[in-house]
Amino acid sequence: MEHAAQPTPDTLIALRVGTAQWLTDVGFADLLHFLAANPQTIDEVIFFTAFTHPPLPLAEMERRCARLATLLPQVRAAGYRVGINVLASMGHHEENLPHSLNPPWPRVTDPEGNVSQGSYCPAAPDLLAYVQRVYTLVAQAEPDLIWVDDDVRLYGHMPIVATCFCDACIARFNQEFETTFTRATLVAATQGEPSATRDGWRDRWLEHNRRIVTNLLRAAAEAAHQVNPRIVMGFMTGDRFYEGYAFAEWAQALEGAVSGPARWRPGGGFYNDDAYMGLVEKAHDIGRQVSQLPAKVTVLQSEIENFPYQKLRKSVAVTLLEAAAHMAAGATGPAFNIIGSNDALDEYRPFLDAIAASKPFLSALRASTGRSPAVGVWPAWNRDLFANHGATGDWLKGNQSVAALRRTYVLGELGLPIAYGVDGARMSVLSGPLPAAFSRRALEQIFAGGVLMDVPALQSLAHLGLGNWSGVQVGEALTRDMSETLSDHPLNGRFNGWSRDCRQSFWPETAYRLDATAAGVEELAQLVDYAGATYGPCMTAFRNELGGRIVVAGYYPWQLIHNLAKSSQIKAICQWLSNDTLPVVVETYARVVVWARNDDQGNLVLVLLNASLDPAPELVLRARTSSVQVQQLAMTGEEQVFTAQASRPDHVVLTLHNIAPWSMHLLRWG
Repeated sequence: MEHAAQPTPDTLIALRVGTAQWLTDVGFADLLHFLAANPQTIDEVIFFTAFTHPPLPLAEMERRCARLATLLPQVRAAGYRVGINVLASMGHHEENLPHSLNPPWPRVTDPEGNVSQGSYCPAAPDLLAYVQRVYTLVAQAEPDLIWVDDDVRLYGHMPIVATCFCDACIARFNQEFETTFTRATLVAATQGEPSATRDGWRDRWLEHNRRIVTNLLRAAAEAAHQVNPRIVMGFMTGDRFYEGYAFAEWAQALEGAVSGPARWRPGGGFYNDDAYMGLVEKAHDIGRQVSQLPAKVTVLQSEIENFPYQKLRKSVAVTLLEAAAHMAAGATGPAFNIIGSNDALDEYRPFLDAIAASKPFLSALRASTGRSPAVGVWPAWNRDLFANHGATGDWLKGNQSVAALRRTYVLGELGLPIAYGVDGARMSVLSGPLPAAFSRRALEQIFAGGVLMDVPALQSLAHLGLGNWSGVQVGEALTRDMSETLSDHPLNGRFNGWSRDCRQSFWPETAYRLDATAAGVEELAQLVDYAGATYGPCMTAFRNELGGRIVVAGYYPWQLIHNLAKSSQIKAICQWLSNDTLPVVVETYARVVVWARNDDQGNLVLVLLNASLDPAPELVLRARTSSVQVQQLAMTGEEQVFTAQASRPDHVVLTLHNIAPWSMHLLRWG
């Protein structure tokens, strides 16, 4: 084909465009004009098949794919790689039902038997046959890329949540595991405490879910590759705890013998800039997703989602900052979904201009980090985490383990680098019921290193019979009028005696006294009431029999930790827990998010975000490297090279000046 001889475009910047930009000649002409204004900005143009979220009737898909077959060559001739994004393979949720697919096939079903009329059971043979036909039609339009959207999931198909418990899925589960469950008895069998269900019915349900997604993706890929084996397949995801997080298997299902590895579009929810820290939280979500993908998946274009596409809700500046944060966490480029359905494209010209201005920075970021893992403090998790949901009661509606995991990322706001996978871990963090998510062997490996944990995690560990690894047990629980005073300990430095009052009467959270169960437990903080009476230690440090360093926090471990004394203590503790192996710590008292990775030569690379509306006149970083030559590149394009100060072997001190509010910087050693 003619396009095969064209130079291969870059894979950095993708633009996803809706049906308003291609279903009519006027809309398509407007799109070509829009792209031509910044011809070197966008690398790939991806066409949505629909703008509402249930699957389309086959006749309509045939019509749309036939039109796309006439349009894609024109976009390709302009120098872009072209793709088609199938918005609904099984359906997202209930919308536009009168004009959507509506055969009598099983819909996704929740544990109570409720259904979502806009989403079909992904394991149903009729739906799989539909998927094969759809992806055949899409491939016949001759795109370079085909994207499967994130409707291929089992959790969250409005108006229901956990699926699919239709009769066919229950029968399938019974066949897989040689059981005779009904919907009601299967749901009942999965209740109880997580520790009682390890390798039990919850885990088997996750395995069942993994297979369902794998089979649908394989059906789509095989249909497309039957038409053209060179088409590259891609998949869009968010956190997929309930689906079993089988990213490696799903990537394998999409891979083609000729087309090679699949692509990925990790995503999550961040739709406006009312709260800027949401872009950092989404970057952490993306970092987790990236950590689960094999190294051969090298194109990971994060989802930049501005739905419902109203510029005054989400600014150009925040949109581009979000893209850079995603890449700092592990994506290799952004995929922008920023254009509204019926708006004039000129309204979006500022986005295109800003993407063009930021592209050199994003290119440098990708070249510097590639697929290297983020290194630092690891909030510990694994792909079976959803089976650990809900200490008791309805695990299908609970979110205790995922919520516990997410709240520990607050440590990244203090100037500590976050790791997303065990390969980047220099110490671990455990909260809530998370210990029960791991095998005994995995826990031994974790607790042979450095661990920061809260009291619910200690209780979970004790329930497993392993509480001795912490050196303490839970003592008195105090629900009123307690504050925390830092003890006379080297890790507290000059802040010995400083107090933190988290106002239990305003933000209720139980405070716990920690009682030593072994020799060698050191006190880091004490509980003190408003009259000055002490109630014993609430934070302890211990070296256990495995050789690990363990700190237990019993007073507001993840909330209200942003004052000078507490944030300084936590940074010192994490350095100690890592045995001084953290790649960087921001020593200045400032809300700075920093990601630490390495280039292909092993040199340290830092991506730094001043996550505050205040400028940082002087920012001091302590980095673990022997190299003193540093290049600083700002997202705005300013560049400088300077020399850091060697403080001791393999450590340097770097001072940055005049870091603007909400600005991103790339620091490269070598």
